[in-house]
Amino acid sequence: MREIFKFCKIYCSQNHRKWAELLPEIEEWLNTTVADSTSFTPVELLFQAKKPDLFEKILTKTSETPPEPETIGDKVMKAYARMRKKAKDRREWRRTGNKIWEPKVNERVLVRAQPASDAAVGVTAKFIHLYEGPYIISRVIPPSTYELSTASGKVRGEFNKKSLKPYLEKETSDTIGSK
Repeated sequence: MREIFKFCKIYCSQNHRKWAELLPEIEEWLNTTVADSTSFTPVELLFQAKKPDLFEKILTKTSETPPEPETIGDKVMKAYARMRKKAKDRREWRRTGNKIWEPKVNERVLVRAQPASDAAVGVTAKFIHLYEGPYIISRVIPPSTYELSTASGKVRGEFNKKSLKPYLEKETSDTIGSK
């Protein structure tokens, strides 16, 4: 359900009434996408169907013989082992804790939105993005309040640190190659 809401927020944020039209496509995307937790698609594990191959139609066939297909038992055991490893990693991350973030002046941040539904215009609060921004921290008001402004310098307001989160720049082709 969480993934369905994520897709609806992404694809219905401009027009909240089109969610019903998108559900069949969302279902197909979710069922044919490799899950990070198992490294298999749901249709592979549940229905023993072949994993969809996007490149099969584009690329030319080679003379190599394809690898032996895995049995459903092997797939389930690999998925189980991967899920156990992921759960162990999550427990370890919780134990060590996350880095404490201290926002600084001129840092770009996102601020938590206050979603409100409006049936007259077809706005559903669940499909509104959780955060707005990015905004720039223009002033720190100790101990945990920050004044935010737009890139043009217009003050957006004062917000508690709990309402903020760091803005992560999208990677461009320049930054990907430099890593």
